[in-house]
Parts: sequence; structure tokens; C-alpha cells
Amino acid sequence: EIIRNNLEKGRRKDVLFLNKQGSAVSCIFLFCDIRGFTDVTETLQEEVFVFTNKIAAVVHSICNSYGGAANKNIGDAFLLSWLLDEPPEDIEDETVDDSFKKTLDDKTERLFALNNQADKALLSVIKISIALHFDDYFVENMNGEARNRLLAKMSKRKGPLVQMGFGLHAGKAVQGAIGSQRKLDATYISESVERAEFLESNTKTYGVPVLMSDAFYNLLDPSNRYRCRKVDQLLLSEQEESTIDAHDLIDSGEKMELYTYDMDIDALFSTPDNEDDASVGSEADMSIRGRRRSMRRSSKAQPQQNTENSVINKRRSLTHKGVESFRFDSSADLVKSVEDTIEKSVRQRRLVLPTGMNRYSDRVWLDPDMKRIRRVFVSNGIFFSKFDDGLKSYYARDWSHAKSCFELILSKFGNDGPSKYFLGCIEEHGGVPPRDFIGYGRV
Repeated sequence: EIIRNNLEKGRRKDVLFLNKQGSAVSCIFLFCDIRGFTDVTETLQEEVFVFTNKIAAVVHSICNSYGGAANKNIGDAFLLSWLLDEPPEDIEDETVDDSFKKTLDDKTERLFALNNQADKALLSVIKISIALHFDDYFVENMNGEARNRLLAKMSKRKGPLVQMGFGLHAGKAVQGAIGSQRKLDATYISESVERAEFLESNTKTYGVPVLMSDAFYNLLDPSNRYRCRKVDQLLLSEQEESTIDAHDLIDSGEKMELYTYDMDIDALFSTPDNEDDASVGSEADMSIRGRRRSMRRSSKAQPQQNTENSVINKRRSLTHKGVESFRFDSSADLVKSVEDTIEKSVRQRRLVLPTGMNRYSDRVWLDPDMKRIRRVFVSNGIFFSKFDDGLKSYYARDWSHAKSCFELILSKFGNDGPSKYFLGCIEEHGGVPPRDFIGYGRV
């Protein structure tokens, strides 16, 4: 669109008009980065383009299907955007109902996401995260030698072959064309883009796949805000910490709250589809749990014919009644039968990339797959409440209670990145908050 507008401004439609000013827009920006790309480049060499373009196909097609636009490909990173709405002309700011508008804080101009742009952007990140678990799709067109080198290099890293970090932020930007008649790029110039990149970079610090700013979070539908977890709050300042009093910074500095969306993608590939109905013996279930989680995912990329289908097109595994119809001579036979059923279900999952637009509905968040990736976090009601309790205690300088909360989460839920991060901060200071600690991280 940006390039087309420049062509239309020129006297000839085949000559670019480069004296045109940029235009101010409000956007959601998604910055995503491929983890471990240096190792991938060294391992694949010329085959790295095949690998990277496969990832780009996943990111671009899914974001496009939910109204996003690909803006930049930066080697191992991608920038995408969702254009936000103009303020409604027939409603005054003072009387706009909160359910109709979603705003940033009072220091910034209001942003309007009247068509669920923020919900679509977050959904895109989730769908991409699911798609990244289909290892075969990303290596199927490589030559055998390069594929074997890559698999050997990544064999010690936990999780899928392709891993990415995501940063989501919303704000103002100037869009326009930069370059000359020989090379022209349509781009955004804005601090908001840098913030999205900053968020993605800090996913490594907090040990989460996605970080969202409060500017983005406030644009989400209330039901989806409820599904997100606040993981920290930061004070942003361009001045050195030693040159400004911490308490003065609270009044003058810019604040940013960080949120994440917790998801257990492995659950899609490690549990039978009829898990809620099945009642297989606990001994058998425990004996195969480890094997399920270590299974490699297979895929067969196919164009999506019905664009309203989910990214994952799956065939149902055997029902519980089907399992019951077999006779088992021993518990080992039962274990093997369940294993075979699960492996068949996993093998039959296929990665289906969308080729057009998907119609958004808030019911997508109640899809069985969406519920399954959240089950471990919501099943007992402890995870979110206990972390929130720990975070508030951490801010209130009650680090002893905060430590007990975070340790409880790790004992019950395993490797929770934010809990490990705050425990590390507490241990770094010997369990005692520094004198100048003000309840905010400082950047």
C-alpha cells in the first residue's frame, strides 16, 4: 500500500514519487526472532535460506490470516503490524464506554482496537507457536546432509527444532517509503517498533516465549486480559541510574508493565484427544508420560482449503470405548495399547498453513486445543494466584514471602521462567531488598 501510494502520486505510474511525506498511524507491532540462529547458519550454510523461508511462510501466512501485515524480514527476525482504528467521530472522549474503547495510560494518546486487532495478534502468536512444533515441515526440503547436521546440532536443546521469541507492543508510528529509485523499502519509523524488539529480547530474561506491553495488553478484550499474566513492571529512563533519584523517577519516568500468555504446546502432542473422557489406569498413564513428551512431531504441509479451520487439522484418536473393546492380558499390554493410540494420534496431526483470511470469533479461545495448552496452568487454581501473590510481595519488599510463593510454583509446575527470574534477583541480594528498591525494574 505504501509503495502503491508513492506510485500514484507520481506523474507516471511506473516512477516512484519520493518527496512524499510519511503518514502517522496507530499500530500493533509484533517483533519475532528465531532463537539460536547463529548455530543454524553455521550448520546449514547455503541451506539456511530454505530453513528461514519455511519459518517466514509460517509467520507470514498465520499473521496475514488474522489481519496482520508483514513489514520487514531481518535475517533471523520478522516485523509484522496490525493497523488500529481511528477514534469514532460520533462519540466524545468523556462519554465513550470502556467496553467500546480500550486505551493506553493518560500520558499517551488513546488507541482504538474496535475490530479485535490485539486479540488477533495474540492469537497469531499462539498459532505460530503451535506450528513451530512440526519439526519435519522445516527440514523436509533440505538435502540429507544439511538436515542431519542441523538435527545433530539441536539434539541437546529441549523443545521443538524451531524456537522463537515474540514481543507485542502498540503505539504511534510514521509509515512511509525509504530509499531511492534503485531500492525502496516500505517501513515504520517509531519508538514503538523498538519497544516491540525490546520486549522480544527480554523474553530470554524472563524465560517466556512472548512478552506484551501494557499498551498492547489494554487493547485486548477483557476476557483475554484475564488469560494473561503480569510478570513485571519497569521504569524506563534515558538517564543513567546514578544521575537521578529513584523516587523522582517514579514521578517523571515512563512506566511499562509486562505480561505473558502461558501455554503448554507439548500438551497437544502428548495427550490423547479424548483425555477428558478416558479413564485409563493411573499406573499406565504415569509409565508412558515420559515417552509422550519426547516424541518428535511429524508434519505434512498442505494448503488450507477451508480458511476457518484451525492451524492444526487433526484426526481424532480412538475413543475410550474403542480402547475398552480390547482384552489385555497384562498391564504391559495396556501400556502398549495406549502408547500406540497416542503415537497414531500424534503422527496424524498435520500442519495446515492458511492461504486466506480467517474469520475471527471469540469462541476460538474455547477451542479444545486452546483449552488443552492452558490446562496445566488453570486445572488447580494455584498457578496464577500464587504467582500474583509472590509478585505483589516482591514489590512490597516482603521478599521472604515472595520467595516462598515462587518456590512453591517451581515445585508444582516445574520450570517457570518468571519465578526463576525473581528468585535469582532475591538470591543476588541475599534475600534483602536494596535500600533504593522502589518496586520497579529499571531500564
